[in-house]
Amino acid sequence: MAADYATLEDLQDHWSALPAAKESEAQQKLHEASVEVRALYPDLDARIAAGNIDADVPRLVVCRMVKRALEPKDENAPPSGMESFQFGAGPFTMGGKMANPDGSVYMTAADKRLLAKSRPQRQAWTIHPGG
Repeated sequence: MAADYATLEDLQDHWSALPAAKESEAQQKLHEASVEVRALYPDLDARIAAGNIDADVPRLVVCRMVKRALEPKDENAPPSGMESFQFGAGPFTMGGKMANPDGSVYMTAADKRLLAKSRPQRQAWTIHPGG
């Protein structure tokens, strides 16, 4: 079994407001996030070993994932589990957007860009018709 990309100490360094009561849950979420990252990027360990990516990058991504999953919800925020909510008076509009209702770990587009393989630099070229 491969080691997790981040430890509880790494998470505490990244997120100083980690509640002590959530440390055991955080440990499990660190493992889940590492499993997810490793599943989506199976060559990541080899890239780290080869020096093609810094080990701090997946550590940062995993810490961000766990922080998003464990962050306490704002009491003045929309109803529980909602990122935004809107009402209307006429003609009776109502809507909302769920915000990680089950507290799962997930990667943002920025996280995925950090872990992606670097692309070769593109170069401009010209075609001369007629030889």
